[in-house]
Order: sequence, then structure tokens, then C-alpha cells
Amino acid sequence: MLRKIGLLLSVAACGALVTSCGDDETTTPTPTPTDTSTATPTPTPTSVINFSLTTDFSATSFNANYGYAFFTPNGGGTEVFSGGTRLNGTSGISFVASPESATFLFPDLSDTVVFGAGDFVSVSPTQRQYAAGDTALTLFLPFTHVMRVNYEIDNQAFTRDSVDGTLRSQRTAVFFNNVTTTDDLTATLSYTGAVDVTGGDPGVTAAGAVTAPDVTFTVTPGTEDTLTGTINLFETVMGAPTQIASFSISATVSASGVFQGTITDTANDLTGNYVGSLAGANREEILILFAAQDANVAGAADDGDDRVYVGSYIGN
Repeated sequence: MLRKIGLLLSVAACGALVTSCGDDETTTPTPTPTDTSTATPTPTPTSVINFSLTTDFSATSFNANYGYAFFTPNGGGTEVFSGGTRLNGTSGISFVASPESATFLFPDLSDTVVFGAGDFVSVSPTQRQYAAGDTALTLFLPFTHVMRVNYEIDNQAFTRDSVDGTLRSQRTAVFFNNVTTTDDLTATLSYTGAVDVTGGDPGVTAAGAVTAPDVTFTVTPGTEDTLTGTINLFETVMGAPTQIASFSISATVSASGVFQGTITDTANDLTGNYVGSLAGANREEILILFAAQDANVAGAADDGDDRVYVGSYIGN
């Protein structure tokens, strides 16, 4: 269920989002989790970008994408998680202050999407938002060197398990500046930030039920610099937060700041992959993309557990 993200993360393969979350013209199936054991290219930025929510900039990323969708049955009912996946390919974001425009490119979209001044909704110190009809675009810049962009399409006609309804699909791309320093790491680095995560049992788990608390990751210098930290997932059950997953990450960080690895959560019967990179010229920030799913053994009978979790982390 992982997909390539060309920026600098390396992850496992999963089905293309073009057959996962739908696009703005046609209805397509929701994401279907697949094997996460095959590595894919790590994400890599193209140049140093002065990310901003108020002044012009343009950025491209490779293999740093994921998508997910939510389903609502016709006639009312609870909106539920419908599927999620990592996706390889090229994404782009361009912002122009005057005349205002925000242009977004994603691997499974045949054309770029453009939002103008008339679509502007709001801007804050950390995000800029646009909306037009059933579509929306959010630029999220929590710090300086990593930006997450989310594109939403709502009210797509869709049938799930013979039930007619609508799909609300999300496409997310992460953009970042790479590390340029060649100095050896001499002291432990500590990064703190928030996790963006969604998932659960497709067709069952309510939208927004899965959350994760803020996380601190550390990079310890040595013969090989080592990243460590844990992403814990919770789901609201009977009104109370219940832990449903624990992704322990321990990886070797390359000289350029890139790292990758596998997720093995035996206690919760989940497997997956993660990829990431330090970001900023002097390693000021960090990003991680991850995906995990039920750990069914190949060839074994379907146990009816189709849980999928996908998301990203940005820290500084």
C-alpha cells in the first residue's frame, strides 16, 4: 500500500492512486491495500525553495505522495474511511501572489488544478486555504523547510459494497529542501512535530477516528547516524481513545539525510514501510511518510482484517 515519492523517501509499492481515490472527472475505485514488501525510490527535492504562504515560490517533489478517501452512503449515515495508499510519481506546487494563483500537480491527475484569488478562503501563520465548488486546496507550512499540500475532491458518485453514495478523496504531496551541509553530525539532534494520519477498516472506521499524538524523533551520531522514535496511533472507541498501532522506527541516516525501513507491529498485526529525510541545509527539520496494513501471510485465508493506515510526519 506504499507508493513512490520521489523526494527522498524509499517505500514499498502499492496500487496506483489513479485507481484508488478517483479524480475530478471520473469515478474510480477506492484505494486497495497491496503488498508493502517491495522498496520504491526515496523522495528527492529538486532545488532549494523559499517556501512561503504569502510570496511567490514553486517546488517539485518525486515519490512523496499519498492518497485516501472517505465514503458516505446516500440518504445519510456515518462517513467512513474507504481506503488509502502511498503513490510514486511527480507532484508540483506553485504559488503566485499577484495575480494570485495556486497550481497543484499530482501523479494521477491528467491536468494541473488551479485556484485563483476568487477561490481564496484564508491564510494563517501555518496554512493557506482555497475552495472552489467541490474541491479544496490547503498549503501547510508548519516550519520552514517542509510543506505538505492537500487537494480534496468531494461529492463524487461512488458505490461501495453495492451501496450507493459519495466519495470524498484526498491527495497529499510533501515538498522539502534537502540537506546541503557535509559536516559530520557531532551531537544528537531532536525533532518534535505533528503526525498527519488516516485509516482504519475500510467501510467501517468513522472518518477522523484515527489520530496520533505529537512525536519526538532523535538522530544520534556514530559510525552510522541513527534515527529513532515511535509513532503511536489511537482510535476513538466508545468515546475513549484506544491505542491501535505502534510504529517503532530505527534507521540509519545517510550522509544526505535520507532513511527508510519497514514497519513490524506484531502486537497489532500490522506491517508496512516508511521513508524519510532530514530537511534544510543544516538538518533543521525532518519528514517521514509511512503506510501499514494488516499483516496477512501470503497465501493464507483472508481473515477479514483489511486495516490500512497512511500518513506523514513533519518535525523541527
